[in-house]
Amino acid sequence: MSKIFKIFGGALERLNAYLALHNMRFSAVRETVLEQACTLTQPFTAEQLIHVCEKEHVSSATVYNALKLFVDANIMHIIDQQKGRKTAEYEVLTGEQTRMQIKCEKCGRVANFHDQAIDRIIRGRKYANLELRHYSLFVYGVCKKCKLKKETPKDKILS
Repeated sequence: MSKIFKIFGGALERLNAYLALHNMRFSAVRETVLEQACTLTQPFTAEQLIHVCEKEHVSSATVYNALKLFVDANIMHIIDQQKGRKTAEYEVLTGEQTRMQIKCEKCGRVANFHDQAIDRIIRGRKYANLELRHYSLFVYGVCKKCKLKKETPKDKILS
């Protein structure tokens, strides 16, 4: 079974449980949006998901409504907006995903990393009223490539 199919299957199960709990109807279009979101391996914006869903003939309003529903159903989460950016990013919660990433605030480049010391600290800590399952850690800064570029007056305003 492919990893994407496994992620989609788990997300679809959680969606169906949420819909039943809240007396909401199942929608094939929502399922299509969820399936397309599960194919995206990095955090994505609503606009990126809209672009992916265009070939499935799904409207942008439907994508926005589905994203809100998926966040409410704890299938996805919103990654905090970054300084200087107006659009939030979304990520599908797989339930087994522990992610450490660095992200450039200027160009948006993302790179994965793993630090065993940080992992031990997070997993070794006791959390009141919470059993840790997984976590995401995002470290923001300016990459070497952007640091070498000459800063414009617009960049100074955003920082």
